[in-house]
Amino acid sequence: MSYNSLPEGSIVLRLEFSIADAVHQRGLLSVLGAAISAWWNRPRLPANLPASLRADVGLPPEQLPVHWLDVPGHSGIPDPLRRPGM
Repeated sequence: MSYNSLPEGSIVLRLEFSIADAVHQRGLLSVLGAAISAWWNRPRLPANLPASLRADVGLPPEQLPVHWLDVPGHSGIPDPLRRPGM
């Protein structure tokens, strides 16, 4: 029985060897610079993405920022000095 789900080997191990080869060939700073550059230039979601498109892609609904003053006064929070049964 094999613990490996892929016949050609683990993707993680191949990725580690690819990174090790890149560091060996180009140097650590060059590889780190390329990784940081790729992370910085990654695609981002547009600010005005419609709700239907968000649902199609599988993203959660957009969260609106909540301010503490927006909480209604009758939110069901009991008075701290009131004790039940008194």
